[in-house]
Formats: sequence, C-alpha cells, structure tokens
Amino acid sequence: MDDTAQEETLLSVLDLPQLYTRPPAADLLLALDRLQVKPAIWHDAVEVTNRMVDEEGVPKYLTSIVGSPLAWIADDNVKDQIWQAASARLCERSGRSAIPSVTRTFVIPATRSTEAVSITLHEPSLTADNLGHKTWLASFLLAKRLASMRPYLPPLTQKASVSSISDISSSSIHAIELGAGTGLVGLALAALVDIDVHLTDLPAIVPNLRANVESNARGNTSVGELDWSDLKDEGEQLKYDLVLAADPLYSPQHPAWLVATIKYVLKKDKMARAVIELPLREAYMPEVEDFKNRMEVVGLSIEVEGLESGFEDWESAHERNARTEVHCWWAVWRWTSSD
Repeated sequence: MDDTAQEETLLSVLDLPQLYTRPPAADLLLALDRLQVKPAIWHDAVEVTNRMVDEEGVPKYLTSIVGSPLAWIADDNVKDQIWQAASARLCERSGRSAIPSVTRTFVIPATRSTEAVSITLHEPSLTADNLGHKTWLASFLLAKRLASMRPYLPPLTQKASVSSISDISSSSIHAIELGAGTGLVGLALAALVDIDVHLTDLPAIVPNLRANVESNARGNTSVGELDWSDLKDEGEQLKYDLVLAADPLYSPQHPAWLVATIKYVLKKDKMARAVIELPLREAYMPEVEDFKNRMEVVGLSIEVEGLESGFEDWESAHERNARTEVHCWWAVWRWTSSD
C-alpha cells in the first residue's frame, strides 16, 4: 500500500469516541486498542508498522482521557483499565526508552539454500544501563547476512539430530555470540545451521536472553554470562570456531575489552573466524578504528568486509519518516598465523 492510499484509510481523532458524549467503556477501550503503536518489524531493511488513526491530535485526546474522572462509568476496575491503556498509548509515543516491554517477530528472509526463519524476541523496557534489551539494526543485518557468509566461515556441516541436551556436545563446530542482547544473531545461526551456539552477555541481560532462547526452542543453543572486563582464567576453557558480535561498542573501553575477549575465546586455528558488524555512528568512529587496530595487533586480519545500510527504529516508530538511516560495516576476521 502506498502512502496516499494509507492516508485515505486512516481514521481521524474526531472519529473516535469523544468524552463529552460520555461513550460506553467498551467503545473507549476499543478506540485505545486502535491507537496502539504496535512493535515495528524490520523486513528487507523496511520497518513495517500498523497505524489505524492519523496522529494529529492523538496525544491531546489521550491526555484528556487520563485526566478525566470518567464519572459516567460505574465500575472502578474498568476505569483503571481505560486510564492504564491511555497512559500506555502516551508512552508509546514518547520514544523507545519510554515504551513498555514489547515482543517482536523478526523474519530472516529465505535464500536459495535456506528457508525463511521467524524469531520472536521479548524486549524489556529500555534503560541507558541495559541497551542489550533492544534488538539493534546491526543484529538484524548480520542475522540476514549469515547465510551468504558461509563460504567464508568454518565448515558448518550438518550434525545428526539430537534427542537430548547431552547429545549437543558431539558437534565438532562451536560458535559463541558476544554481547548477544536479545539473541537474534545467535538464534538465527542456530536456525540456519545445526551447530552448537553459545549466547553470552552481562548478568543483567542474561535472564531475558535465556527466556528468548528457550521460547524459540533452538535445541543446540546455550546461554551464559560473560563480562569482557573480567575474563576468568578457566584453564581448559572451550575455544570456539566461530565468534559473532553485532553493535558491541558503546564506550572507549569496549574495543580493548572486546578484542581481548575475542582473543580469549577464538580457537587458534586456520579455519576459525570472527564475524563482527558495527554501525558507523559518528560519535563512535574512534572506537571502530581502535577496534580494527587492536584486532591486527593481536594477530587477526580481515578476510572479507563490506558495507550495508538500514533504518534504526530508536525513536518515535509511529511517526512516518522518523527512522534514522544507519550505515554498518561488517567483516570476517581470521588469524594471520595459526601457529
């Protein structure tokens, strides 16, 4: 549907139940349901939203409901439902950090060799301290790219179907995602190729990450805590054939920590690879360059790299043209020498 056709089908706020008419509670609840800003879904770099009402005048309409005593409605519980729904609709229009918890389904498109994959992820309310609770654009772009990267990755051979968790360790290829967040990249890999995938993040992020992994029923996945700033000397620590990370740099310390962690977990083997996708945000370009330099210092080099773009859904997803285009750089790294 083009923009003109969509505009013609949108309701005006004046078409909604007006408080001065003392509408039935059921009518108000139905109107508030229509005003819900449903979670955005990326599909082939296009963010899909479902709007039923023109936004002009909507915030004022919602505010009037929140401030109304709704005196003609006798049931106090129903009043609370209406006020809560109106408040939620206002939050949805106040930017991503104000939106309550959401659940979104991401579709990894089919390729000539793979079927389309649907992954449903829960995203708790976002705070500045827990950025891993959001699924970021770079994760979606990398998840879509994995199938086409197979020629550059370790031999991702299919293993026999497993009947229990104890059978999973028989796989000869092990992958780990660093800073997995909501788990999109690791879950996409586990869906595309039958190998063991270990998804890791900080302790505050892991409970939601584990819930997402369990709800998507990928039997060859596991979840664990991993703090890049506090790597433990675990002796016979499992080394991984494939390391994945998407959008992991948010402070000047992160490049050093991330590179140290990659060195710590990546198997010293000529077939081992690290796949990294980074958004090229102007404020974080020093971190991107620092990361590249540090990777070379520890003995890793780029086998293949590229650029791609998409639209982030950080702010005001209900507003048309509110999305921000983000350019991302991806690279497949290998050991320069495996000795």
